[in-house]
Amino acid sequence: MTLFKQNDGSPSNLLAFFNTLTNFILFNMLWLGGSLLIVTIPAVTAALFASVAPWARGQSADAPLVTFWTAVRRYWRKATVLGVIDLLLGGLIGLNLFFIWQNGFDSSIALPAFIITSLFGLFLIVANVYLWPLLVTLDPPLRSWLKNGLRLSVAHLFWGIWVAMMAMTPLAVSVFLPRVTFLILTFAAAALLTYWGAWRVMKRYLDAEDFQALGLELKAGEI
Repeated sequence: MTLFKQNDGSPSNLLAFFNTLTNFILFNMLWLGGSLLIVTIPAVTAALFASVAPWARGQSADAPLVTFWTAVRRYWRKATVLGVIDLLLGGLIGLNLFFIWQNGFDSSIALPAFIITSLFGLFLIVANVYLWPLLVTLDPPLRSWLKNGLRLSVAHLFWGIWVAMMAMTPLAVSVFLPRVTFLILTFAAAALLTYWGAWRVMKRYLDAEDFQALGLELKAGEI
């Protein structure tokens, strides 16, 4: 993951460093601003992933405003579909866990039901770890995107859990830091860590044309 390249103190490198830093902060603030309408959260989430993706792939992220809003227009439909799926399934999982907790664990089926529901919730989180980065990397057709995202979630379940834990770290740490951290850092950092982790898996399945479309060189052993 190449976010801040090694700085030798030269003016050009210092300028590049601060340019990257300001872009990172800008992406975080754009996501927060775009999320104020609630219904736009999926679209700006996809845009945030698309904006930080080049860093996770070892590239440069240029023209932040153009990149972000172009991604909003490009991905909003599929992102909204995923957002609705997450809302429905997440709501059902939360409701089921609430009822189980309210009724207690005296029943013989309460504990198994709680465990199964919790595992399903965990799998939903892992699926999102792969689905968002996959969307902004290849922009596949809707059915293919969902199917391949679920396949990756099953095939690389434990790595997905680890990536989800890494992505939650900025959120957890920010709770104990000044509130301005949420404004300038937290969400972009979580998206960057998520994409970086998912990219480690996704690139194994890309062919030479995919690498070329992303502006990357295919190294020996990567396919």
